[in-house]
Amino acid sequence: MTRASAILLVLLALAAPGARAQRPWQSLTPEEQRRAWENYQRYQQLPQQRQRMLDRRYQQFRDMPPQERDRLRQNYDQYRGFDPHQRREFVEKYHRWKGRK
Repeated sequence: MTRASAILLVLLALAAPGARAQRPWQSLTPEEQRRAWENYQRYQQLPQQRQRMLDRRYQQFRDMPPQERDRLRQNYDQYRGFDPHQRREFVEKYHRWKGRK
Protein backbone atom coordinates (compact mmCIF):
# COMPACT_ATOMS: atom_id res chain seq x y z
CA MET A 1 0.00 0.00 0.00
CA THR A 2 1.39 3.39 -0.92
CA ARG A 3 1.64 6.19 1.58
CA ALA A 4 -1.03 8.14 -0.33
CA SER A 5 -3.35 5.13 -0.09
CA ALA A 6 -2.69 4.88 3.63
CA ILE A 7 -3.46 8.59 4.05
CA LEU A 8 -6.65 8.16 2.07
CA LEU A 9 -7.66 5.15 4.15
CA VAL A 10 -7.17 7.15 7.36
CA LEU A 11 -9.20 9.99 5.89
CA LEU A 12 -11.95 7.55 4.93
CA ALA A 13 -11.94 6.16 8.45
CA LEU A 14 -12.25 9.67 9.86
CA ALA A 15 -15.18 10.44 7.61
CA ALA A 16 -16.92 7.11 8.08
CA PRO A 17 -20.40 7.35 9.54
CA GLY A 18 -19.23 5.64 12.73
CA ALA A 19 -16.59 8.33 13.21
CA ARG A 20 -19.26 11.02 13.47
CA ALA A 21 -21.37 9.19 15.99
CA GLN A 22 -21.96 5.62 16.98
CA ARG A 23 -25.21 4.94 15.17
CA PRO A 24 -27.02 1.65 14.73
CA TRP A 25 -26.41 0.00 11.38
CA GLN A 26 -30.12 0.19 10.54
CA SER A 27 -30.13 3.98 10.88
CA LEU A 28 -27.48 4.40 8.17
CA THR A 29 -28.48 5.18 4.61
CA PRO A 30 -27.74 2.48 2.03
CA GLU A 31 -24.80 4.57 0.77
CA GLU A 32 -23.41 4.93 4.31
CA GLN A 33 -23.81 1.20 4.87
CA ARG A 34 -21.99 0.44 1.62
CA ARG A 35 -19.09 2.78 2.47
CA ALA A 36 -18.87 1.48 6.04
CA TRP A 37 -18.81 -2.14 4.81
CA GLU A 38 -16.12 -1.36 2.21
CA ASN A 39 -14.03 0.44 4.82
CA TYR A 40 -14.37 -2.51 7.18
CA GLN A 41 -13.37 -4.98 4.46
CA ARG A 42 -10.29 -2.90 3.57
CA TYR A 43 -9.38 -2.67 7.24
CA GLN A 44 -9.68 -6.45 7.69
CA GLN A 45 -7.31 -7.04 4.77
CA LEU A 46 -4.56 -4.88 6.28
CA PRO A 47 -1.66 -6.41 8.19
CA GLN A 48 -2.17 -6.28 11.96
CA GLN A 49 0.52 -3.65 12.35
CA ARG A 50 -1.40 -1.32 10.00
CA GLN A 51 -4.64 -2.10 11.81
CA ARG A 52 -3.05 -1.14 15.13
CA MET A 53 -1.69 2.08 13.60
CA LEU A 54 -5.16 2.98 12.32
CA ASP A 55 -6.68 2.08 15.69
CA ARG A 56 -4.22 4.43 17.41
CA ARG A 57 -4.95 7.23 14.95
CA TYR A 58 -8.67 6.76 15.34
CA GLN A 59 -8.30 6.90 19.12
CA GLN A 60 -6.28 10.11 18.76
CA PHE A 61 -9.10 11.48 16.62
CA ARG A 62 -11.70 10.48 19.24
CA ASP A 63 -9.62 12.18 21.94
CA MET A 64 -9.55 15.50 20.06
CA PRO A 65 -11.82 18.36 21.05
CA PRO A 66 -15.03 18.40 19.02
CA GLN A 67 -13.99 21.59 17.19
CA GLU A 68 -10.78 19.96 15.96
CA ARG A 69 -12.66 16.85 14.79
CA ASP A 70 -15.12 19.09 12.93
CA ARG A 71 -12.23 20.92 11.26
CA LEU A 72 -10.76 17.62 10.09
CA ARG A 73 -14.13 16.50 8.76
CA GLN A 74 -14.53 19.77 6.85
CA ASN A 75 -11.07 19.34 5.35
CA TYR A 76 -11.91 15.78 4.34
CA ASP A 77 -15.23 16.82 2.81
CA GLN A 78 -13.32 19.40 0.77
CA TYR A 79 -10.79 16.73 -0.29
CA ARG A 80 -13.61 14.40 -1.37
CA GLY A 81 -14.90 17.15 -3.65
CA PHE A 82 -11.59 17.27 -5.53
CA ASP A 83 -11.37 15.83 -9.02
CA PRO A 84 -8.56 13.29 -9.67
CA HIS A 85 -6.16 16.02 -10.87
CA GLN A 86 -6.75 18.12 -7.73
CA ARG A 87 -6.26 15.06 -5.52
CA ARG A 88 -2.97 14.22 -7.25
CA GLU A 89 -1.80 17.83 -6.79
CA PHE A 90 -2.82 17.71 -3.15
CA VAL A 91 -0.86 14.50 -2.51
CA GLU A 92 2.19 15.90 -4.30
CA LYS A 93 2.05 19.12 -2.23
CA TYR A 94 1.61 17.05 0.92
CA HIS A 95 4.69 14.97 0.10
CA ARG A 96 6.72 18.11 -0.59
CA TRP A 97 5.54 19.62 2.67
CA LYS A 98 6.52 16.46 4.56
CA GLY A 99 9.91 16.43 2.81
CA ARG A 100 9.29 13.36 0.68
CA LYS A 101 9.61 12.75 -3.03
